[in-house]
Amino acid sequence: MAVHEVYAQIWEGKAQNIIVCDNYEMANYLSRMSYGEDSFAVECSQYACTLGDLYHDGAFWRKDPETGEESEVRYIPTSEEQVAALEAENAALQQQVTDTQLALCEVYELMG
Repeated sequence: MAVHEVYAQIWEGKAQNIIVCDNYEMANYLSRMSYGEDSFAVECSQYACTLGDLYHDGAFWRKDPETGEESEVRYIPTSEEQVAALEAENAALQQQVTDTQLALCEVYELMG
């Protein structure tokens, strides 16, 4: 559980500021007071976003200054999400090992 969360203050589709706040309502209020009623806060603790990054389609984007091409800012999973993914991968690998062992047993029985 996080005590504070990190929010990007979005205005005109761009991260204008990044703040630490203990709840969304306050972060959103501060965004509107700073940048106007059209601005809003987006929780960004799991994204390596920076000032000036774009926000649209529910994601953060970084524009290449040379080409103008946008690339999505990578999501950084939490420790809990990483553990869950590794546990799922481990279970799948264990099942593959079991299936392989059973197949080998069947081959040995046919050879015997």
